[in-house]
Amino acid sequence: MRSFSLLVAFSCLIFANSADASRYWPSTTLTDWSLYLNNGVAYISSPQFPEHCSYSRAQINMSGTEFDKAQYAYALSAKARGKSLRYVIDNTHTTCVITGLLEVN
Repeated sequence: MRSFSLLVAFSCLIFANSADASRYWPSTTLTDWSLYLNNGVAYISSPQFPEHCSYSRAQINMSGTEFDKAQYAYALSAKARGKSLRYVIDNTHTTCVITGLLEVN
């Protein structure tokens, strides 16, 4: 019974790691983008998003954490100053979630 429990535990660890999305910095910089709120979610919309992102947009989670608030404030500041953005998303979901931002000139 103990060896079966260990086998199940190791299997869960292996499959949990393989189910993680692969995050990456897309090569295209967002030069034409907009930022808007809809039902408590912040979205960045741009025709320059990868094809797997539905509706040509990605969301910034607004769960109330300091990181999420800072990320939204960073995007808002970049938009106000007319900056382009680089971003981190995952490559497996059609509802893309931004997990990092970098403004560029």
